[in-house]
Amino acid sequence: REFFFYMFWYYPLYFVLCLISLLPFTILYLISDLICFLLRNVFHYREKVIDENLSLSFPVWSAEKRKEVRDAYYRNLADNIVETIKLISVSKQTLSKRITCNWDLFDSLGASDRNGIGYLSHQFNWEWGTVVSNWYLPKRFTGVYLPLTNPVFDRLFYKIRSRSGTQLIKVQEMQLKSSQVQKEKIIWGFIADQNPSDPKRVSWNDFMHRKTAFSKGPELIARRYDNVVYFAEIVRLKRGYYRINAKLAFEYPRETREGEITEAYVRFLEDSIKRQPENWVWSHRRWKHLYRPVSSIEESNFTDQIN
Repeated sequence: REFFFYMFWYYPLYFVLCLISLLPFTILYLISDLICFLLRNVFHYREKVIDENLSLSFPVWSAEKRKEVRDAYYRNLADNIVETIKLISVSKQTLSKRITCNWDLFDSLGASDRNGIGYLSHQFNWEWGTVVSNWYLPKRFTGVYLPLTNPVFDRLFYKIRSRSGTQLIKVQEMQLKSSQVQKEKIIWGFIADQNPSDPKRVSWNDFMHRKTAFSKGPELIARRYDNVVYFAEIVRLKRGYYRINAKLAFEYPRETREGEITEAYVRFLEDSIKRQPENWVWSHRRWKHLYRPVSSIEESNFTDQIN
């Protein structure tokens, strides 16, 4: 069964994508223009979801403004597709010129015996950010990811995301492996804005004019192990060029109040999105969980599992 999986699905797809990744950026962006046209004008890809998310997040915007941002989002989404394929073959030198960061912020962490934890988000191009982080951070970048439902694409993305040596842990295994991984010299990486799978184990925060569920996992790990907390945003400078702006958020998380780190991240994320709204994923059903207070029993059970 595994033999057929690789021979008839995974390897053929990977071979085709490898050939595409060898194309120069100029050709890839022509392909991206075609993808954008199809997504926007032919398939109307999740247009209703995008419009609903934008209208509720920016209620004072006109319909023309929402359409302008939606069109820009489609362009960025299409670019993200071809740029992710390019990761298969792009050189370290080329990628390092196209996505930069204030890496010196992490120098003090590298000289200490403490670990770190980075809060990131679904801003383009986070796939590039995952790869370059392990090249330049002073400790091994350890990302927590949600597996894709399609096993072929899940295997493909795993290979792409780990090409620089990034350690990847399934979100379902985080609770079991956190104490073991914490013994290594690492910097955790969480795409912390994704919709939590279990609405009973979340923090409810005001975000883009709505009560929104955020995972408590990153904060619980940070406070338990006193990992230095960093927030990071990805800014699109121009086509094919990005800047990761990182900041030291909490040096000693154990001294924080419960929920303080998550709330600070939400404010950081919201401010970043408002400055460059077209660079965040609007086609995702981010608000499918409806607000419900979490009982003290549920809260206690989740904390016990992390500990």
